[in-house]
Amino acid sequence: MTGANDKPNAAPPTAEQKLDKIIKDFGHANKTANNNPGDDLATLLDASPDLKKRILDSVDKGFLTKFQALPANSGTGGSYDPSAKAINVPMDVLQKASTSERSKGELIFVMGHEIQHSFNAAATRKITQDFLDGTTTLAKSKASPHDYTQVTENFIQASRKDEASAHIGGFNAIVSQARKDNPKATLEDIYSTAPGRMQDFIAVSGTPGNDNYAMKPGLAIDADMSMPYSQGNIATMGKYYFDKSAKQSQLGANGNLDYTNFYGSWAVNVAGNNEKAYQDYYHKTDKKYATPEVQFDMKRLGLQQDLINQNVKFSDNKTLSYVDTSDGKKKPAIFDPNAHPNPAPPVSPVTNHAMARDSKLDLIDGTSVPVNSSKTVPLSSAKNSADLLMGDDTPSSRLLRSVPESLRTDQPKLG
Repeated sequence: MTGANDKPNAAPPTAEQKLDKIIKDFGHANKTANNNPGDDLATLLDASPDLKKRILDSVDKGFLTKFQALPANSGTGGSYDPSAKAINVPMDVLQKASTSERSKGELIFVMGHEIQHSFNAAATRKITQDFLDGTTTLAKSKASPHDYTQVTENFIQASRKDEASAHIGGFNAIVSQARKDNPKATLEDIYSTAPGRMQDFIAVSGTPGNDNYAMKPGLAIDADMSMPYSQGNIATMGKYYFDKSAKQSQLGANGNLDYTNFYGSWAVNVAGNNEKAYQDYYHKTDKKYATPEVQFDMKRLGLQQDLINQNVKFSDNKTLSYVDTSDGKKKPAIFDPNAHPNPAPPVSPVTNHAMARDSKLDLIDGTSVPVNSSKTVPLSSAKNSADLLMGDDTPSSRLLRSVPESLRTDQPKLG
């Protein structure tokens, strides 16, 4: 029997109510005397029905629980942090979005890209854990060789699919924005909504005043202009986006990496720290232990040793000897974090959020040690190996490089 003062259980909040609170919390945390970013963000999301729908779906599934501010001029267009379940928003672009159509389109694309990472997070976690487990198994083995090519390739290719599908998410957010403004929007209209981003998808040819707009070869769209997340589109988008040159991507702390070497640097760092820890431990505990041959097929992986050297940060800051098995040959080589002690700083560096955080190695005895400690001990089994991720599920915190302001305002021709 219900008492007079008893109240029925309140209905759980809807996705819309959850999102409203998340936006209000973001606004409250970042408001100034003249501006409430929460209001700006709410208006932005309403401009693209596809983006708003996917944001609500992610909130409903628990993949997105907050928005956080990125510092102005960080060089990062935005990022999704799977550990915090947060999208990090570039505040300078958000502030401009209410008055600049180009900044509005830029940020809608960024949000569409990053929210797709939230849906990919579970798969990304699995492939990353598979990589950690695989490298730990190799490092623990006393047999030789320790060939890290396959586990590294699996990790890079999974990251490639993740980034490519996220980029399609950005495209669909822009299409939705353009078609809300104009249900009969053409490829030219879509391109002009966010030219700095759409050049990854739409080819522009012809002469001034007589331009032709077409989807890049290999990309297919539906009748409503949206792009399906098909295997073919994801593979093709990997070529147009993930495979961009280092000059275009400018990733990493030194701003000199393409995506392959960005993820590859992190993978080499993890594998190297594992190797160093176990080699040191076995040399101290087993007089018959012989150092195994560490192998990477650099050509197959698409990795450049010089770039890896400039971006790898081994825990002991010492070299790691390995054998490059490219083209079926064996060439002795060295990963050396000190090969370039003073690399030239990039014009607009992208901070690797995850690598900048404190890291720890989980030990056999259940304790931990900071990654920059002089104490070198073997890692435990996969139980807590995610600690190697330096505070995140992936090395990049799912960041998206910002585009130059000129590309937000101009319409570069691709030929």
